[in-house]
Amino acid sequence: MTNPTFRSTLGMAVLAAWGVLVLATDGYAVQWERLPGLDHDVDVRALDGDSDGIGNDNDRQARAGWEITTTGNDPYIVGRLSQPLKPEHQILQFDYFCPDGVRNMSGFYGPGIRSVDSFDLPPLDVAEGWVTYRARLPDAGQRVLAGRATQLRLDLGIQAGVRLRIRNLVVRVATDIEKLADAQRQLDRQAKLEFADQLRQDRERDYPMSIEDVVVRADTIRIRGQGQAPVDAAVRLVERPLHLIGRADQRTTDLGPVVSSQGPAGHFDIEVPRIVDGRDRFHSAWRLIGQAADATAGSGRALSSRAYATKIEPVDDDYADARPIPSSQKGLSGFSRRGPESDLVDLGIDAVTINVLLSRFVTSSGGPGRQRIAAPGDPVYFDSRPFGDLDPLIDFACRSQMVVSAILLIPTPRQASANAPLVHPDCDGGTYAMPDLTTDRGVAIYAEVLRRLADRYRHTGRAPGGITNWIAHNEIDFHTVWTNMGRQPRELVIETYYRSMRMIHNAAVQSNPHARVFASLTHHWNVPDDGQWKQLSPKEVIEGLQHRSRVEGDFAWGVAYHPYPRSLFAPVAWNDVAEAPGEVRDDLDTPLITIENLEVLVRFLRQPSMLGTRGNVRPVILSEQGFHTDDRPDAQDRQAGSLLYAMQKVRSLPIIESFLYHRWIDHPQEGGLMLGLRGLPSKQHPYGEKKKSWYLYQAFGSPQEATVAAGLPHP
Repeated sequence: MTNPTFRSTLGMAVLAAWGVLVLATDGYAVQWERLPGLDHDVDVRALDGDSDGIGNDNDRQARAGWEITTTGNDPYIVGRLSQPLKPEHQILQFDYFCPDGVRNMSGFYGPGIRSVDSFDLPPLDVAEGWVTYRARLPDAGQRVLAGRATQLRLDLGIQAGVRLRIRNLVVRVATDIEKLADAQRQLDRQAKLEFADQLRQDRERDYPMSIEDVVVRADTIRIRGQGQAPVDAAVRLVERPLHLIGRADQRTTDLGPVVSSQGPAGHFDIEVPRIVDGRDRFHSAWRLIGQAADATAGSGRALSSRAYATKIEPVDDDYADARPIPSSQKGLSGFSRRGPESDLVDLGIDAVTINVLLSRFVTSSGGPGRQRIAAPGDPVYFDSRPFGDLDPLIDFACRSQMVVSAILLIPTPRQASANAPLVHPDCDGGTYAMPDLTTDRGVAIYAEVLRRLADRYRHTGRAPGGITNWIAHNEIDFHTVWTNMGRQPRELVIETYYRSMRMIHNAAVQSNPHARVFASLTHHWNVPDDGQWKQLSPKEVIEGLQHRSRVEGDFAWGVAYHPYPRSLFAPVAWNDVAEAPGEVRDDLDTPLITIENLEVLVRFLRQPSMLGTRGNVRPVILSEQGFHTDDRPDAQDRQAGSLLYAMQKVRSLPIIESFLYHRWIDHPQEGGLMLGLRGLPSKQHPYGEKKKSWYLYQAFGSPQEATVAAGLPHP
């Protein structure tokens, strides 16, 4: 159904013709005329205005538009604008019908499509009836000011097979209400900046006292530290529940017991209950404050940094005697039921990653295999049935002496209104979401899911197997796509990610003291902050984790890096320096770290300032990287040669525990990338035909390596 309010408010008649939507206005909106010759990866059928058979002729004309089916992984439509965009043309609006929804929406100003002219758009939520989509367009800068923004391209996600209808597409001036909303967003942005600055200042401040140990036992938490207490204030211990740390109202936390006496040299040692009023304080932080005699409850100045658990006593001794160590660096990313288990044995795989979708374990309705989670608010349940899918994979890997790394993922809901208690409330799109660590409910649900996973997969020596490495989400530096919590200042994203890593670590180590948590990062190593809040710098993420863990209590964390070539479609892995010497360099501030300059990552982590408190180098796994095969005759040779080059580089860097190749089998919905050791599945080859890289990977590290590698291209 058309939106009569919208049409009357604008005071315009919408006319339709083949491939064009015409707006009869006085500059309020801009016409968008589709340019069919510029479409990509789409089949488009023009609607004739009476496709639903209702309304009069004018209404039927107003309802005209297009039915679009995406046919590839880079679908987009391009339109010519009836006049160059002006700064006041800020709102993209159209009606759409899309039962599947579309994630990863974006756009470009044109003509002459350039990356600098791209912008993200909100996703198309699932719509099983006609709904109106509105999005604020970013300032096109000099292109708009110079009157050169005369085209608009809409990118419709990254997935083939999506069907949608679009009509009434306009680019228009914002209404007064929208301008007020935009002003509020600017105020919210400023508040986030100020809070991020407060967190940064607090993190970097020197304090007269310190908490050195937080030992968590089954029933108690023991807190020890030292420092000179002020003469004008009583020292009190403050609990900071994890959900309050990332909020501006964190001062509302209750005060804990008084530190009433100190030993020699200002040492103190205090023990508090772990469970209070049914709430587990396992994941909380602790802090010392100085409170004047006449101060109100909850006030006082900080005397120490916050501190998290530094030692966690396992709940029992049901875990392996030692952490399993892979026999070689050869690993495989994305182990699943899509391929034959025998492949992993034949290839000599010693480590795998397995995707774990956390939201599958949470439901709002009870039933068989579901247990209620102790969390505030509406009932929510842990659903144990997905263990049935994970058990065979993890058990097979452990029985085959493969080290298992679990990648913890929270898919972004397809519908904005979906009941998704694990999802961060500011999540506005992307493929996966950051967990909700802003409420006590979100933290309680997330903690329970982690606890149950860690409890089940605690022992690598018996069924159903064990998880050794826990990878926190995916590619946090591209958080708007892969770990979405909306656009936030870097400090807030890193802070939230750090707290999620802490929770994962705590839950895992409580069941298996050999477990570790890893930060997932792309090859975009050093990225300046452009103020757009779309991307982090992996270098900054690691430095932020290191600073926090040194000040707030060290824990077992490492780096899960993805050193793809500069272009994921690169024909070989060794031309990055030659093609982009300014981007792939041999220094610690290089913009990119790829396979070609991988030594930079190792040097960075070996710096004294980056070591753990025991003098240990942080562990490194390369958890996702692969090499593309295009349609040229020698593509398989180049892929196999690139894999050989990468493995030889990794072999020279023993600090790298595992190289987990991505991917096992080509996938038709990976943006056109063909990275697999096997090709696309077919009737003749249901698991995909083995490529030359499959045989090279099998032979690597064996007496057959030289024979299989003979004749492959190399630098």
